[in-house]
Amino acid sequence: MDRTPFATKGAPVSEHSETSVLIVGAGPVGLTAALELRRRGIDVVVIDRLPTPAHYAKAVGIQPRTLEVWDAMGVVRPALDRSTPMHGQIVFVNGAEVMRLDLELPDDVPYRFTCMPQYATEHVLRRALAEHGTAVRRGVELTGYEQNTDGVIATLRDGDETTRLTARYLVGCDGAHSAVRKGLGVSFEGDAFPEEYMLADVELDWSLPSGYGVRAMTQEDGTTSDLMVCIPLPGDGRYRVSSFVAPDLATTAEAGAVTHGLEGKHPPTLGHIQAVVDRLAPEPTTARNMLWSSVFRISHRIAGSYGTERVFLAGDAAHIHPPTGAQGMNTGIQDATTSVGSSRSP
Repeated sequence: MDRTPFATKGAPVSEHSETSVLIVGAGPVGLTAALELRRRGIDVVVIDRLPTPAHYAKAVGIQPRTLEVWDAMGVVRPALDRSTPMHGQIVFVNGAEVMRLDLELPDDVPYRFTCMPQYATEHVLRRALAEHGTAVRRGVELTGYEQNTDGVIATLRDGDETTRLTARYLVGCDGAHSAVRKGLGVSFEGDAFPEEYMLADVELDWSLPSGYGVRAMTQEDGTTSDLMVCIPLPGDGRYRVSSFVAPDLATTAEAGAVTHGLEGKHPPTLGHIQAVVDRLAPEPTTARNMLWSSVFRISHRIAGSYGTERVFLAGDAAHIHPPTGAQGMNTGIQDATTSVGSSRSP
């Protein structure tokens, strides 16, 4: 069966190379899949259309099962060195503390909940992959592919150069707007949440206990009118802060489109974040040293199939979630390890 998601006929082709597995997307999921393959001695090519790694503290919650997976992969120690414990969550409503939840686990569970910015997760996995002899090919975009009984022929664009690469398998770890998924033609059923959010990586100088997430909101008759969620990050008083978008940064989503992820054209300023903190922090607090910010949209969708023949999907390419419970990256990492472990040997 041939799949040609994009028109590539007539493009000059200067090279034709081969590999066992082509992975599209060098986020945590793609890097996990690549590392699992290299640990088994399988050759792999990893491409990412971004010329440099993104410095986003986007997915930050690390679940105990993910740490167990990383232990088996040999990366749990460097991951823990760059993470911070997540002890629980404190909830404030209309300025008053209404709940304090401690994340407790049985003693025989080897790891606890932690938090680490996504850029640090990617750094740990990328370094381990390099130690196995594979580097990410950056600034390279998948523009089309065909598959047959023997493998997949992918067309790649690197600047002005077009190349073709033959792989026995193709794994799409290329996010919510996945070119690999579009090439398969599978459905991506779900919808977008109407709310739009701001995210920022900042320091907060409050006296709240470290290692606890903070959820502060304004409610009336059970309806939340204002919201701030602060998830701890490594560093002195550093948090990833999320809140409803400021009116001057709000955007309009295209009807029916997959609207999930960062909108980088209108990043919040430190003043936007301070305004939220002034309204909702349980004590007078100053936000400072902002490393990154963005507007963010949330959808919930799932692909109609995780793959066809020799082409597979993993992570956000297959399913997207609200950030509650740190579902997205953690389930995506387990997609990658399960797919590698259960697939036929290339």
